[in-house]
Amino acid sequence: MRALHERIAQLEQQVAKLRASEEELEILFEHAPDGYYLSTLTGTFVDGNRAAERITGYKREELIGKSFLQLKLLPPGETVRASSLLARNALGRSTGPDEFTLIRKDGAQIPVEIRTHPVRISDRRLILGIARDISRRKRAEAALQESEERFRDIIEHAHDLIQSVSPQGRFEYVNKAWLDTLGYREKDVGRLTLLDVLHPDSHAHCMSVFGSVLAGQTADHVEATFLSSSGEAIPVEGNVSCRFRDGAPVSTRGIFRDVTERKRYEERLARMARHDPLTGALNRYALDELLSREAARSERSGRPIGLLMIDINRFKEINDRFGHAMGDRVLQGVADLLQRAVRASDMVVRYGGDEFLIVLPETDEEADDVRHRLLSEIDERNRTNPLLDFPVTLAIGSIHWSPGSGRTVDQALEEADRRMYENKRGPSSPVSPPPRAGS
Repeated sequence: MRALHERIAQLEQQVAKLRASEEELEILFEHAPDGYYLSTLTGTFVDGNRAAERITGYKREELIGKSFLQLKLLPPGETVRASSLLARNALGRSTGPDEFTLIRKDGAQIPVEIRTHPVRISDRRLILGIARDISRRKRAEAALQESEERFRDIIEHAHDLIQSVSPQGRFEYVNKAWLDTLGYREKDVGRLTLLDVLHPDSHAHCMSVFGSVLAGQTADHVEATFLSSSGEAIPVEGNVSCRFRDGAPVSTRGIFRDVTERKRYEERLARMARHDPLTGALNRYALDELLSREAARSERSGRPIGLLMIDINRFKEINDRFGHAMGDRVLQGVADLLQRAVRASDMVVRYGGDEFLIVLPETDEEADDVRHRLLSEIDERNRTNPLLDFPVTLAIGSIHWSPGSGRTVDQALEEADRRMYENKRGPSSPVSPPPRAGS
């Protein structure tokens, strides 16, 4: 009897545990956030939890005994797919996650994600389905996709050149402006590397920047020269950063702008700042820099600098008799003659109103030879093709300067100027009026 009582007590404990377990399962089933339901292999509902009621809009008693076809829970286009999943369940296979559009009792349509698992309860083969309302996720995905499309649209229509490059230096993405500016086609991008589109002069600098960016630094102001598909050099400037994942570089992102027009404008401004606008010769602003540079070069080479100070004889008389427009033409003609008569390395400077200076770097006592050549050429010009219809003569003072001459460059300029005025006081060609019409 004692053993029987102990066995009964054990059974009662096991029953109590089973009831507690069933209660726990029922609570989990009822209060699960997803819709849980049981159905037959033909899709007829056997049971469902509160979340299933909330998702479908039907009470449990309205679901039980009816199939998803009878309740028209799915659009006609999705019923065939649902039936094929039931067939897989009948073969003992789980399915999902699969997305469907659920038609609620009130007619509203919501996206759901469904998983199914074949189960056996009391020797009865059933299907356990789990339906999750993914409306919020779909809205977030749609918003993200819209944001991505808007962002991509902005990138694709940006005027800046935007690129993404792998850590190995291969292009992964470029925008339309990049393609249009460099003349490549989209199918070309996959085979390009950084070195393919960088001018050789930019290789060292840009690869150094690329390495520092991969190491975690940012480059906020990068200047480089790209090469177009046709080999044209295109100056750009921009910034580069790198995207990392788990501490490893994934890709670099560069945004550049084509500064070709700005560079040309800067070059024009620099030329305007250093050149006389009337004659195109260098101006006094540029003179100090070039004399300092040439003096330093002379000290290194040991070769002197030739200096020729030039003045147009009777220039005031030309202006007074024929007008300043004619005087400007004379200045332009003389400047052109001087620039054509010297080497490309020599420099012609408009020193004053009608005075010019020629700097002859690294000469060997050649200034006097250049002086005689200039006088001969302008004399020939007057004879064969009168410069602006009247003869023009020049007064020229020449000198050489070297570091060991015992004088400064400025003192050499003063001596060249003195010699020019000595030459000017000598005989000069008279200024004749232009020939009259019909003469």
